[in-house]
Amino acid sequence: MDDTGGTAAADELVRAAEAGDEATVSRLLSRGVAVDARNAERRTGLDVAVHEGRDGVVRVLLAAGAGPEQITGPYNEELPLVQAATRGHTGIVRQLLAAGADPDRANGLRATALGRAGAEGHTETARVLLEHGADPHIPWKALTPADWATRFGHTETAEFLRTWAAGPDGPAA
Repeated sequence: MDDTGGTAAADELVRAAEAGDEATVSRLLSRGVAVDARNAERRTGLDVAVHEGRDGVVRVLLAAGAGPEQITGPYNEELPLVQAATRGHTGIVRQLLAAGADPDRANGLRATALGRAGAEGHTETARVLLEHGADPHIPWKALTPADWATRFGHTETAEFLRTWAAGPDGPAA
């Protein structure tokens, strides 16, 4: 296979991204490895960098043109933004939104980033999503993000989401 998109090159890029090795990721990209190349397990560098919380690698990959809305995950069911929100990687959420990720796009399981941030109790991540236009009323399995936060005992997050959802432009200043 060729060096720009072959499995060996993709495997190397994905390993470097997972390890947080910005220098190797940059070097591979400069050699022509495709930024969204998939390894033998069908994972991309952005996919694993988001999963592992590798802010610097995410920055390098997005700057090189990685698709912020690519389908990711081991079963091709995930989106980078939903994955970052689930894990509370707020800095990565900011980067993905700045790169054009849709704050309300649902993954293959129909969960939105805000729904997952609520379910996991990531209040600051939820705030960033809302500030970028995420809709606090979109249900996931018939529950709103605030309902999910309540269900899992994240009282602060639930209160924040309910307050935001009740106001016409978010919470009172």
